[in-house]
Amino acid sequence: MVLVSKRDKKRVFEHLLNEGVIVVKKDLTLPQHKETGVPNLHVWMILKSLKSRDHVELVYNWRHYYYFLKNPGVEYLRKELGIVEEVVPITHKKTTKNYRGAEEGEEEGRPRGRGRGRGGRGRGGFRGRGFGRGRITRGEGEEGQEQPAGEQQQGEQEGGEAQNYE
Repeated sequence: MVLVSKRDKKRVFEHLLNEGVIVVKKDLTLPQHKETGVPNLHVWMILKSLKSRDHVELVYNWRHYYYFLKNPGVEYLRKELGIVEEVVPITHKKTTKNYRGAEEGEEEGRPRGRGRGRGGRGRGGFRGRGFGRGRITRGEGEEGQEQPAGEQQQGEQEGGEAQNYE
């Protein structure tokens, strides 16, 4: 059993009510939780208690516990802290977005990346049968220059004509 002081409990409750989510690393020997300054074991025990009362939702991933505050939990924390109903966690606030997905306060003309696309519209990608720089015609090198005398393209014989294999 872990005894948690009222001051530590209040700090964890305030942080959870402001943010709406809290992350606890599964390392019970950590001296302090990064976001609250309370010992990590105490934060974990407080949130474990809230989880048993169904005030938070728990997601565990890669040695981290993610606790998300539910609506009954918001009401419980307001009652415990004696706070008016105007205080709402950040995760419960609605943000309005324009048609591009940018939030209201962001500028419209921000630079966008080129994206990956399906190719054929920029450098690289599939452009038809040529796979890259274009087709090489017989007797020419990559840049349209003739090949040296000793090199021959695949399928060419010494006579200069390609042989058909059927």
